Amino acid sequence: MAAYKIPTAEHVNEALRLIPTAPLRRAFFEGLKNPHWVLPLAQAGMFSNPPEPERMSDGLVRDHYWPEIDFLVRVAEAAPKAVVDVLLTLQDSNNAWIRRSVFTIGASIPAIEAVRLKPVIKAWSASDFGWRSDPRDIVGFVVNLLHGGQTKMGKWMANLLFRPQASEDPHKPNLALEDYWYEEGLPRVVEALSDEGLKTVLPWLEEYEIRSNHLTDNFDMTDFARESIRDKGARHPSVEQSLIDAVRDLAVKATAKDPRTAKTVLTRRPMLLTRKITLFAATEALREGGFQHSDLLSVATELLADDNFRNDACRIEFGELAREVAILSPSALDSLVDFITAGPQRDMDQLRERLRRDDEESDEELENRVGEIVDTWKHRWLSAVGAKALPHALKSLLAELDSRRGVIDAPLAALNKVTSWVGPSSPISQVEMSAMSPTELVSHLESWHDTGDGWGPEPSHEGQGRELSGLLTTNPRALDGVKGLADKLRPTYLRAILQGWKTAVQADLELNWDHATELIRQVLRHSDISPFPVEGGNWDDDVDFQGAKRAAVNLLEELVKQRAKPAISTETVGVFANLLLRESDDEAAWTRYDSEDTAGGTDPLTLSLNRQWPTRIRGLLNLMSHGKQAPWYEEARSAIERDIERPDIPGASRAVIGERLGRLLVVDPEWLRERTAQLFGSAEGVSREQQIALTTAMATHHYHITLYELLAPAILAATRSSEPLVAGWGGGSEPIQRIGEWVISAIIFGHKTLADPAAEAFFASTKPRVRGAAIGRIAWSMMNSSSVDDAILDRFADLWDRRVEHVRNHEEDKQELSEFFWFVKSGKFDSSWWLPRLKEAVELSPEVAAERFMIGKEIASSADSDPRGALEATKLLLTNRDGAAMSVWDLTHHAVPMVLARAISSDDRQLKQEAVQFMNELGENGNSGLEKEVQDVLSGKVTQDDVAE
Repeated sequence: MAAYKIPTAEHVNEALRLIPTAPLRRAFFEGLKNPHWVLPLAQAGMFSNPPEPERMSDGLVRDHYWPEIDFLVRVAEAAPKAVVDVLLTLQDSNNAWIRRSVFTIGASIPAIEAVRLKPVIKAWSASDFGWRSDPRDIVGFVVNLLHGGQTKMGKWMANLLFRPQASEDPHKPNLALEDYWYEEGLPRVVEALSDEGLKTVLPWLEEYEIRSNHLTDNFDMTDFARESIRDKGARHPSVEQSLIDAVRDLAVKATAKDPRTAKTVLTRRPMLLTRKITLFAATEALREGGFQHSDLLSVATELLADDNFRNDACRIEFGELAREVAILSPSALDSLVDFITAGPQRDMDQLRERLRRDDEESDEELENRVGEIVDTWKHRWLSAVGAKALPHALKSLLAELDSRRGVIDAPLAALNKVTSWVGPSSPISQVEMSAMSPTELVSHLESWHDTGDGWGPEPSHEGQGRELSGLLTTNPRALDGVKGLADKLRPTYLRAILQGWKTAVQADLELNWDHATELIRQVLRHSDISPFPVEGGNWDDDVDFQGAKRAAVNLLEELVKQRAKPAISTETVGVFANLLLRESDDEAAWTRYDSEDTAGGTDPLTLSLNRQWPTRIRGLLNLMSHGKQAPWYEEARSAIERDIERPDIPGASRAVIGERLGRLLVVDPEWLRERTAQLFGSAEGVSREQQIALTTAMATHHYHITLYELLAPAILAATRSSEPLVAGWGGGSEPIQRIGEWVISAIIFGHKTLADPAAEAFFASTKPRVRGAAIGRIAWSMMNSSSVDDAILDRFADLWDRRVEHVRNHEEDKQELSEFFWFVKSGKFDSSWWLPRLKEAVELSPEVAAERFMIGKEIASSADSDPRGALEATKLLLTNRDGAAMSVWDLTHHAVPMVLARAISSDDRQLKQEAVQFMNELGENGNSGLEKEVQDVLSGKVTQDDVAE
C-alpha cells in the first residue's frame, strides 16, 4: 500500500471529469489498482448507484456488469476497512455481481473486518445469495471467520449454509447450497469448527433426518442411511452421507478428548443413527489409545449395558465396541448373557401372528419357525461380538449355532440394505460348497429346507441356488459322478446348475459332456409340474420346471455354436443338436410365449434372450451356421422354416433372424434370397414383423453393400412409411435414422448416389431432424476411426454441400444442419473447409449454436490460419445461448481467449477493432477476467498446446 500515492482532491475531481460515459468509467475502474482511491471515490458517490437487474422482453433477467465492484475486489486485501464500509452501503442492491463480490471479499480479508459484513448478509435471505455467487467463496467466507476467531458469526453463517430447512417436498430438505457444493464445502467448515464442531454439526444431521421424514414421533428409520458407520459402501455421495461422515469423525475426536461430555451430546436425542455413531466413536477412541483416558472405558462399558444401544440396527457397531472392550475388561460383557437369553427386542406374539400360515398349522410347527428366527437373531449378535469376546456361558451357544447353521463369514460386514429385505441368501457359501464332494453337495441340497417366510435375511433355495451357480461357473465339474439330478433336486437348483454351466462354457471351460447331456435330457423330458412343495416366500423357490427348461435350452443354444474353445467334437455337437431339434421342440413353450402380454415392454431382440421359444430359434440358427455339410443342417433349416410361418406378434423370432442375417447370407445365400421378401419386406410394403427383422438387421450390422442391396426394396418401403417403424432392438439410433446412416454410407463409399431411390426417399420423406442426426452420426463415427480415405471424405463433403444448398432453398428444413459440429469434432476435415461451412450452418440454422457441442479447442486451433473466420464463427455461436450452457462454457474457456488474441495480433486493422469491441462486450456480460486471459496468450504464457490439453 505504501507504494501507492494518496490522491488529492484535484486528482479525484479531474478523474471524475474524464469518465462521463460508461465505457470510459469501465476503462478507468478496470485499470485502477490504487487502494487509496476507495475512500475519496466513495465520498464522491461513485459507489452509490449500482445498476439493478433488468427484466427483458423474453422474461429473462439481465444483471448489468458494474466495473466499480471489480475494483473493490481487487483492492480489498489492501484496504479492507474502506471496502467493507462501501459494501455496507450496498446491502439493498439486487445486483448479482455485488452479492458475488461480497463473499469473494469476505473470504479474503481479515476476519475482524469480514465480520462487519453481517448486516449485508442478513439483508438477503439464504436462498438469495445471488445466482452468480461462487459457493467456494461463500464457504471460504465462513472458514475465514472461524479461523479468524469470529466464531459467533462463523457459526451463524455455517448454520445458514448447512443446516437443512423445511421444504415443500416432505422427503427432501431445503438447502442453501446445491448438493455438490454442500458435500465439497462441509469438510472445510467442519475442520474450521474444531472443538465446537460436534455441537454444531450434529443438529444438522438430526434436522436432515427430520426434514427427510426419516425421523418422526412414531418411527425412526435413520439407521437405513448407513448400515455400517465405518463405511458407506456402494452408496452414492450425498448430503446425508456427507453429514454422517462429518458427525462420525467429529464424534471420534470429541470422545477421545472428553468421553463423558461427548456421550452427553450424542445421546441427547435418541436417534438410531446417532446411537450407531456413538458406539463407533467409542470404538475408535479405544483403538487410538484412548483407553488411557480414565473415563473412556467406563463410558464404553455403560454403552454396552444400555438397552438403547442393543437395538438390532446397532449390531455391527455394538460388536466392534464389544471386541475392543473385552480386550481391556472381559467382565464388562457379562451382561450379554441376560440380553441374549431374553431374545430379540420385539413383540413375540405379534411375530407369531405374522408367521402363522393357516389355521391348520400346529402350535409346534409355528414355534419351530419362531425358534428359527430367534436362533438367527442370536447367531448374528453372537457372531458380531465374536467368540473371543463372549462370556464363557455364550461361547458354547455360538459354537452350537455355528455347527448347526454354518459359520457367518463376515459378521461385521455391511449388507448395504435399502429396506429390511436384503435379497436371497444362502445357508452355506461357495467356499463351503467347494469343500464338499459331489455326493455330499447333492445330499445337502436334497435335505436342506427353507423354514423362513420370505422376509428378511433368512437363507432360501434361490439364495443357495445362486451360490451353486457361482461355484459351477468356475468349477463346472463340482457335481460330476452324481446321476439322476433331475429326480433328486428342486427345479431351482437344476436351473442354477444349467445357468452355471452356460457361464462356464462362455468362459471356455470344459464340462463333463455326458453329464450335461443327461441332465439337459432329463429336464426337457420332465413334466412342467414340480414334485417338490414350494418353500419360502415369493421368488424363493421355483414353482415348476419352466425356468429349468428355459435354462436347458439356453445352455444348448450356447453349446451348438461354432467354437474353438472349449473343443467339442462333432459327434458331441451332434448329440446336443439332436436335443435341441427334438427334445426342446416344445409346443407349450410357444404357447406361453405367444400368450404373454409384451405391449410397451421389452424390445424383441432382448425378449429373444429371455424366452424359451425364441432362444431355441437362435440355437437352430447356430446349427445352420455350421454350414450345409453339417449332418443336422437340413433338419435345422426345416425347423426354422416351420417356425417362421408362425404369426409372431411379439417379434422375438424376427429379431433373431435380423441379428443373424450376415451369417445366413454367408452360409446359404440362395435360401435367404428366396425368403428375403417374406422375412424383411419388399418395395410393396413392410409388415410389423418384417420391420422388426429389418430394423434389427440394420441395428446389429455395419453397413455393407451386399446387405444393402439385399434389403434395398424393404429399405425403400420402410423409408416411405407414414407410420413410425417398429424397432427390433432398443439400442442405438432410432430405426429411420439408422436407415439414413446406411443410405449416407452407401453414398460416401461410392456404391450409390443421391439419385438412388432409397436416398431420394430418405432425404425427401423423413424429418429434417432425422436427416441431420443421420449425417451427424456418420461424422461422429469418423472421429473414432484412425484414418478415413480421402475419396470417402470428398464424397461426404460433397454430400454436405448439396444438403446445404437444399436448405438454402427450403428454410423449413434448416434443422438438417444442426449437427455439423461433428464434422469439426471428427478431426478428419481441414479447418479451411469446415470453418466457413460452420459459419454458414449457424447462419442458416441457429439450432447449431443451441446444440451441446464442444468444439472450442478446434476453433481455437483454426484461429492460427484464419483469425477472421474463427472470430466470426465464435461470435455467431455465442449469439444463441439458450439451452447450451456447456457449449458456451467450452467456447468461453477454450476458444475465446485464443481467437481474440490471434485477431488482435493480426495485420488486419479492422479485425483488431472488431476483436477488441467483442472482448469489451463479453466483459460487460460478466467475463471480467477475459482481458488478462487474452494478454496471457499474447505474451506467450498460454499456447495452442495448452488449449489442446
